[in-house]
Amino acid sequence: MDANLQFLQNLIIALLLGSLIGVEREKDHHGNTENLQYEFGGIRTMSLIGMLGYLVYQVFGDNLVLLSTFTGAFLLLLIASYVVTSALNKNTGATTEIAAIFTYIMGILVAQDQLLYASSVTLIVVMLLYFKEKLHDFAHHIEKDELYDAIKFIAVVFVILPILPNQTYDAFGVVNPYLIWLIVVLISTISFLSYVAIKVIGPKRGIGASGFLGGLISSTAVSISLAELSKKTKKIVNPFVVGILLASSTMFVRVLLEITFVNPALFSTLILPLSVMAVSGLFVSAIFWFKEKDSSLNNYSGKDLKLKSPLQLTTAIQFALLLTGLLFVTAYVSKYYGSGGIYVTSFLTGLLDVDAITVSMANLSLKGEITSVVASTAITIAVMTNTLTKGFIVFFFASSAVGRRTILSMLFIVTTGLITLLLSNPGTYGTY
Repeated sequence: MDANLQFLQNLIIALLLGSLIGVEREKDHHGNTENLQYEFGGIRTMSLIGMLGYLVYQVFGDNLVLLSTFTGAFLLLLIASYVVTSALNKNTGATTEIAAIFTYIMGILVAQDQLLYASSVTLIVVMLLYFKEKLHDFAHHIEKDELYDAIKFIAVVFVILPILPNQTYDAFGVVNPYLIWLIVVLISTISFLSYVAIKVIGPKRGIGASGFLGGLISSTAVSISLAELSKKTKKIVNPFVVGILLASSTMFVRVLLEITFVNPALFSTLILPLSVMAVSGLFVSAIFWFKEKDSSLNNYSGKDLKLKSPLQLTTAIQFALLLTGLLFVTAYVSKYYGSGGIYVTSFLTGLLDVDAITVSMANLSLKGEITSVVASTAITIAVMTNTLTKGFIVFFFASSAVGRRTILSMLFIVTTGLITLLLSNPGTYGTY
C-alpha cells in the first residue's frame, strides 16, 4: 500500500477508535447534568487525543527525547486538567483522565500497525466505562470472604503454577503436576466467571438465569439447593424444575469446554451426544417454563442457590488430588482391565463428580492409551450417571411434585443421550 494512503488510513482508525471512547464519555457527562460544566473529555477531545498519540509516534517515534517530551507534556496537561476540575468539584474522579491516557496509548499502537491491540484496548476501555453502574453494584455485593478467597487463589496460581514441573512421574506417564494444576485453574476460572455473572444479574432475573449459570459452577449444588427450597414452598413447582433442568443442561456445556481445552480432537466425537442431552434438557425446561407462565420464577435468585465462591483454595486442592488419583486409576484400569474397567470407573465416578473423569478420559485419549470412542463413551456414561444421580437426589429431597417432574425429565435426557451414543457408533455396540 502507498505510504501516504497507509498514513491516512491509520490516522482515520486512530480518530474513530478515540471517538468511540469519546462518545461514551459524552453520554456519561450528559447523564450527570449536575457536574456537566466541570467535565472534560467528550467525543472531540478523545478523537484529538487518539490522533495526537498516532502523530507523535509517527513523527517522533525514532527520537526518544522528543517522544518523551511530547508524551510528558500531554500527561502534564491531563494532570493540570484534573487538578482544576477536582478543585471546582470535590466529587470528580479521575476516570476520564485515565481513559484519555489509554486513548493516547491506542493512538501509538495504531502508529505501530498494532491494529488488533489498539481495537482490543479500545473495546475494553469502552466496556469498563459503559458498565460503570453494574461494576459498582457487583463490587458492593462482594463479600469479604469471597474477596479473600479470590486473592488467595490468584496468588497461589501465579506462585505455584510457574514452579510446578511440567513432566510426568508415574509409571503410566499421565500424572503431570503442571498440567493438573493448569486444569484446576481452568475449571475454577469457568466457575468463577459464572459466579460473577450470577452476582451481576442480581435478583431480577430469577432462578432461571441463576440456575443456568449455576450449572457451570456446580449443577449438583444447584439441584440440592432448589430441592430444599421446593419443600418450603410446595405450591411452587415449575420454577424449581426449570432451574434444576437448566443447571443440568449447562453441565454438558461445561464438559465440552473442558474437553476442548484438554483434547480438542475428542470434541468431534462428543459434540453430538452431549449436545443432544443439552438440547433435550432445554426443551423440557421450555415446556415447564411456558406451561403455567408462573411469575414466581422471579421470586428466587442466585442467593437462594447457596453457591460458595469457586475460588476457595481448599476446594481447588481437593479437586487436584481427586484428579491426580483418578488419572492414575484410569490408566491402571485401562491397561489391565480394558474398556470394560474404564466404563465401570466412569459410572462410579459419575455418581459424585463429572469434571475429574472427563479430564482423565480426555488425557488418556490424547496420549493414545484409549481410543476416542472409548473415551467419549466413558465420558457420556459419567455425565448420564451424574444426571440421574441429581434426578434421584431431587426425587428424594424435593417436594413430591418437583421430584416426580425432575426425575422423569432426567430419564428423558439420559435416554436421548444413550440413543444418540448407540446410533453414532453402530459398529461398536452391535447391529440394529
